[in-house]
Amino acid sequence: MKIINIIIISAILLSASVIDDYKHKRYEKICTFTILKKYIKNEKILSIMGDACIKSDNLFMLPFIVHKLKNTPVGRKNSIYLLTIYMQKKLICSFVFDNISLKGFSFPDTDCFISFIFKALQNGRYKKINNKFIIYNKPENITYYIYKKDNRIYVETYKNKKLIKRRYYR
Repeated sequence: MKIINIIIISAILLSASVIDDYKHKRYEKICTFTILKKYIKNEKILSIMGDACIKSDNLFMLPFIVHKLKNTPVGRKNSIYLLTIYMQKKLICSFVFDNISLKGFSFPDTDCFISFIFKALQNGRYKKINNKFIIYNKPENITYYIYKKDNRIYVETYKNKKLIKRRYYR
């Protein structure tokens, strides 16, 4: 009986650690295969992990998480959100690398910047200068530069003409 109590207390403390890391914006610590393995059946923690992966730009982890969010209504809703962002990222890559049209695709609205970029590219709200796609978010005074280099897509975010973030995706 004591062993079971120790295991239960350890599980509660471990999940508390994930929640604490999330509250303190330590998203990189949460978005790992180690955490995925530990909480493979805990859809609440996996949902937190999915959001942490988005916030830390580790979108490659999303399919692994989505695959496990299937047993509860909330888990299934969260899987749709995570998969939407992942699919939009993949389609942006295909748009930039292969010049595919994004016109026929429809996704739920999300608050992720990837969705903003996807919609701008889909609706032709961009400028193309040389090999860069430039998207303006006027209300926030943010400009996104999207371009390919080697086998990656780079997204540079500028605010007031100052680089604030550079991300890359495959």
